[in-house]
Amino acid sequence: MEFEPHNPDAHLLRGAVYVDVGDLNLALKDYNKALEYNPENVGLFFDKGTVLFYLGEYDKAIHSYEKFLSREPRDVDALYFNGLAYHFLGKNKTAQKLIDEALTLIEKSDDLYPDLCNAKGEILFDLESYPDAIDYFNKAVESDPASFIALYNTGRAFYEMGELKYALKYIEDALKIEPKEWDVLNYKGLILMDMGVNEDAIECFDKIIKLHPIYFPAWYNKGVALKQLGRTEEALDHFDQAIKLLLDKKPGMTRGMCLKSSK
Repeated sequence: MEFEPHNPDAHLLRGAVYVDVGDLNLALKDYNKALEYNPENVGLFFDKGTVLFYLGEYDKAIHSYEKFLSREPRDVDALYFNGLAYHFLGKNKTAQKLIDEALTLIEKSDDLYPDLCNAKGEILFDLESYPDAIDYFNKAVESDPASFIALYNTGRAFYEMGELKYALKYIEDALKIEPKEWDVLNYKGLILMDMGVNEDAIECFDKIIKLHPIYFPAWYNKGVALKQLGRTEEALDHFDQAIKLLLDKKPGMTRGMCLKSSK
């Protein structure tokens, strides 16, 4: 099928197709073209903002969402994504205001409700209001019992409060839903290390290394567990591998910087 190059609807349709197949940069080009032809189509600003959001261009995404929200101030999806964008930029007061506004506009039966509760919890987590964060993560789980991310976040919050048994329970509940999620496995390993169960912690880190061998925190954390067990040579090998992977990921770093940050 061919598209008429000067038809703004063709650019809009093609942009949607590129989103579906995962080519976000081409989608962004076509949404920009569609806006050149039809700048009054406010819905295009939401679509463009969402592409920018998934590209990690949060400042630009906010600019686009806010153009959309100036015309559609009660759109819950736009408030949610705009709030997340501010959150990812560390601007949590503004993020919280947007998420709170969205929560006042939505029914608990709506599919987006547990995501909004989880987002509110993550903001509170970053603000170190862990009990309040847990309340919102629990609301997310009550609304969607299959929300492994809310269970995981609850475990993280209990971990930060030093409540290791509760933290482990929620992390294990999350792993029942997503048993191969390496961030969750890594947290389980950290909790087990803090509980002094280093052999079990090593099993968690080994699962991650098998599933995702470039995940450097698993190599580093396994090294810590091995060191605590007195297996110094093995620990050093794992620290070396963690440093190698971190340098591959962040080529501007030096080995000395890695060692300093790991102390």
